[in-house]
Amino acid sequence: MIDLYSAEAEHAVLGAMIQQPHLIDVLSDDLSPGAFYYAENRDLYRLILSVRNAGGVVDILTLGEAKPMLDGGQPTIAYAGRLQMNTPSVANAKEYARIVRDRAVARQIADVASSIHDIASSSSSVEDKVAQVQALVMAIDTAGSETECQMIADIMREHVDELERRHQRTLEGIKVDGLLTGIPDLDTYTQGLKPGQMIVLGGRPSMGKTTIAMNVASDVAINQKRKVLVISLEMTRQQLVDRLIASVGGISLKAVKDGSCCHDSSAELSMAARKMRDASIAVSDVPSMTMPRIRSVARRQSHRMGGLDLLVIDYLGLIEGDGNGRVDDVTTMSRQIKLLARELGVPVIVLCQLNRGCESRPDKRPVLSDLRESGAIEQDADMVLFVYRDEVYFPNTTERGVAEILIRKNRDGEIGTVRAAFQGDKSRFVPMASTYRLPAAEEVEF
Repeated sequence: MIDLYSAEAEHAVLGAMIQQPHLIDVLSDDLSPGAFYYAENRDLYRLILSVRNAGGVVDILTLGEAKPMLDGGQPTIAYAGRLQMNTPSVANAKEYARIVRDRAVARQIADVASSIHDIASSSSSVEDKVAQVQALVMAIDTAGSETECQMIADIMREHVDELERRHQRTLEGIKVDGLLTGIPDLDTYTQGLKPGQMIVLGGRPSMGKTTIAMNVASDVAINQKRKVLVISLEMTRQQLVDRLIASVGGISLKAVKDGSCCHDSSAELSMAARKMRDASIAVSDVPSMTMPRIRSVARRQSHRMGGLDLLVIDYLGLIEGDGNGRVDDVTTMSRQIKLLARELGVPVIVLCQLNRGCESRPDKRPVLSDLRESGAIEQDADMVLFVYRDEVYFPNTTERGVAEILIRKNRDGEIGTVRAAFQGDKSRFVPMASTYRLPAAEEVEF
């Protein structure tokens, strides 16, 4: 068992900085004043940084001139002089700093353990307790500065392997690097859904947002053998399973709901059930969720499943905020979803309702300004996709059964429009018999 502090390491770090002031810039990136356990060491460290940042020379005399007495009552010159004289080896300064930092993290862990005991004894719900505990643990700062900034030459050396992998993928005829959506033309635009991406899928009611999201989820889990978590705040798990059965089996959703599929489409039902049974899809249908709880569920399920490859959230408008006004709440939630995507290292598809602006225009296809409640959604998203079906507004259209997936934002690629066949009775979108892409039109704000 080790102590939660090391006076010797703290003294050695400070002494090395005074002996060799150039080490201040090397060591300070990894150390905050709070990493020092003893008050006089914290105060001396702040003083060293203050003199250095002001452009002054750091030695025992300049430190004493800047502040004659340290917080613990020690004369600055005498205390700094003892540390300078007793420093074992300036060459080992980085190791001393590591010890100080590690002991600081150990103290954080001890504090978290105490807080966890208090949380366990509180009257909060079990779910809230778990979320609070996870937030405390994730807040423990173990990061060093070496990962914060890297020279481009170092990054390029690491990136060579990635370039070689891409080249090999091209030689093998694999055109998409990421999760497929099940609609090849859309994959051509997106080049696959990649870890850390926030993909916003928007549309007015009845356009098929949930349908296309579940189509993607089932394709990723069934055809690509990946792990998917769906957090549904609008539909129950039974409703989602009904849709999956209809989509995967090509069975009428009405027949699934009234049970006639058991007789009329028994082979298709058996096939769909077998595929879904083998698929790694987890579903959460708790109707009342906050972002901390969603984060908690996602982390926990990722641990249970041995990792996640895709997270779907249906939908943003039903997530409970902090009560700071809906615009501020949505702004905060949007940023948290993006951070969650990066934390988990998975693409996150978040469904989003649109305002009524598009319905007052002759061309009712959505534009980015139609995103409801916050411009932060557009800002944080790596991709913004809108689902549009002409027949929702114009029943006599010649485009019945045709959906347009409008790529309005694509941080890593082109924008444009993809057409897909909408089979509403089977709750699915499928590629058109003769697929083609429409060129990107200049988006007009209304």
